[in-house]
This record gives sequence, C-alpha cells and structure tokens, in this order.
Amino acid sequence: MTIEASSLIDRPASDVWKLLSDPSAWPKWNPVYLELTQTSAGPAQIGATFHSKHPQNRTLDETLVAFETNRRFAFEFTSGPIRGSKETYTIEELAAAGGRASTKLTRQFELRFSGIFKLLGPLLVTPGFKREKRVEVDNVKRLLEQPVSSGSPTIPQ
Repeated sequence: MTIEASSLIDRPASDVWKLLSDPSAWPKWNPVYLELTQTSAGPAQIGATFHSKHPQNRTLDETLVAFETNRRFAFEFTSGPIRGSKETYTIEELAAAGGRASTKLTRQFELRFSGIFKLLGPLLVTPGFKREKRVEVDNVKRLLEQPVSSGSPTIPQ
C-alpha cells in the first residue's frame, strides 16, 4: 500500500532540503517523530542508520537507502511492525515565478507490514493515518513559509 502527499512550497529546494535533512528538526514538522537520531558514524549517506522514537513508547530503526543532496532521500524501516516499509522524500525545484523560487515536496510512504500485522495492518490504515501524511508535508510548508520576523527560525541553523 502506497500513501503519497505533495505540497508546493514558496522556498528554494536548498531550504526544503536543509530542514528535511536535519534529524533534530523532524519533531518540528512530523508529529509522529518525537526524536530521530543517527546511530551510525559519519555523514548521512546511503547505509547510514537511524533510531526514531514515537508516541506510546514505540521505537523504530531505519536505514538510509537513497540520498541525492537537494533532490531525494529515502529510509527503509528495519524493525517493528512496518519493517520493510519505505519512506521517500522528493524535492523538485520549479521554475521561479516573479523571481521567487518554489519547490514541490512529495512524500511517498510504501507501507509493508510484518508478523501478525501482515493480516491486521491493512485494517489499521484509516483515513486518519492517510491525513497524517498530508499534515506532515503541510507542516514543512508552514514552517518554511512563515515570516522570519515571527520570532522562531524557519530553517534549522
């Protein structure tokens, strides 16, 4: 099962990339991530591993399986009931209109279930779960487009 959500963001692709590629910023725009921590040494690159904490004391391990700076990255979940699922973020800079850059962000979640969840999982994917994925890309748009004068930084430093 694949769930996809996209948003047009009035910012250059490099700004969108900067926010999304910072694991410490994930809880700012993704309500299901309380924390995302890189567990492997070195820079984020294909093969890098991450550990994520989620509500209700759930944790998941993830491996970076695609990485193209300012364009695309993808995680594969390597633990938990969604082991084998893949989450891909694609960033596409569009032609500047009126001198302003704009970017299309697409989030694709290829949901696979393991264990007992192979049978029960499809029943658990509610409209609310699908809406949650839409909210995540909308949150990125909201964070990046808010005025800098609002007192909170729009892009992690």
